[in-house]
Amino acid sequence: MSHYSAAHPLIIGIDGRSGSGKTVLSKVLAENLSADYEVTVLRLENLYPGWQGLQAGMETFSRDVLPKLAAGETATYQTWDWHADDQPDGGPGPEVTTKPTEVIICEGVGVGARANRELLDVLIWLRVPDQVRHDRAMSRDGDSYRGKWDTWAAQERRMLDQDQIYDAADLVLVADEPDERHHTSALAVVKALLGVDRSVTGPSESD
Repeated sequence: MSHYSAAHPLIIGIDGRSGSGKTVLSKVLAENLSADYEVTVLRLENLYPGWQGLQAGMETFSRDVLPKLAAGETATYQTWDWHADDQPDGGPGPEVTTKPTEVIICEGVGVGARANRELLDVLIWLRVPDQVRHDRAMSRDGDSYRGKWDTWAAQERRMLDQDQIYDAADLVLVADEPDERHHTSALAVVKALLGVDRSVTGPSESD
């Protein structure tokens, strides 16, 4: 059996700039793991307070969410409602409570920040060419994102100038388009971690 539990969850970080495929990969991992494990997916986009809110959302995650879940405790935090009435940037959403599970997938820009890395069991960085990311984000979010892309991209660049998250990643996946081979690679890394009990106890019993 896996040694991960709600008290000691396996925490997966999926990071990369906007439009790099983080949400798709998190869904693939969750779908593949949920048959055998209780899985929670946390999206940092629910924490950023508006289009200028990258740093603030990262701080909420690092302070109020990740440490609690990593310790096997329930996390309670303020979310952001991007579709709040009459607000171009949205507005405060409901307070949410998340309980720890065996596997916790955290995805979003800044998940792998320096403050979080010791609490992540594996950090995956997705690297996709800028134009591909831009086109993908526009097709996904359309007009709501079109005027905000430069604002958000500037925050990403500032953050990555201070903390080269990609250099600390356990797995870097480079692609022009979502790639099943990459999803398979990420899943293999995660399953190897989940199976670590079996691989460790086997040889030691025969010593």
